[in-house]
Amino acid sequence: MISRWAAVVGALGTAGLAVAVAGAPLSTYVSESGVPGAPHAGLYAASMVLLAVSLALLATVPTLRLVAACVGLAAALAGVTAGVHCSPGCPLPPYETPAARDLVHATGAVGALGLCALAMLLCATLPAAGRFWRRAGRIGILVAYPPLILSAAGILLVGRSLFTGVAERLALAAVCAWVIFSSAAVPRTSAPPAPGSR
Repeated sequence: MISRWAAVVGALGTAGLAVAVAGAPLSTYVSESGVPGAPHAGLYAASMVLLAVSLALLATVPTLRLVAACVGLAAALAGVTAGVHCSPGCPLPPYETPAARDLVHATGAVGALGLCALAMLLCATLPAAGRFWRRAGRIGILVAYPPLILSAAGILLVGRSLFTGVAERLALAAVCAWVIFSSAAVPRTSAPPAPGSR
């Protein structure tokens, strides 16, 4: 089943990303592990590709078209994040001066996380999503929204810091956990929504 493959690939990507950032100071951005010359730059890129594939597979699971579109676009943006690395230090506005590649990389990363958050919200609130997806969406909101909000606040209000680095790692872990959980727990009897509900 495709959803099971999405869970396996997502778990591999998450594990690889965890190894890639292990040992780096918590005050750094996760993306700094993908800068050429970093100890695990190749592993970081490969892990991001795996996470993008996982999202793409999850997007094919029968559910609301709007949710599938969000997850599918998140997969594409995660792929951009894997393919376009940031410059050393991964400078981000408003406290640092980024290069064009930094903006492309950051847009991919932030966009992918934001679209996953939107998918959780849609799953949780749209009646046509079905019982399983409503529950998955509510779990996602409960687990992922707090660190996502803290991470965004850290980037905008604090800049590079221990607070921002930890919040970013927690946000990534929470979103990855939601993707893996949602993929692994999809009921085998899950059927497409009734006509008109998509």
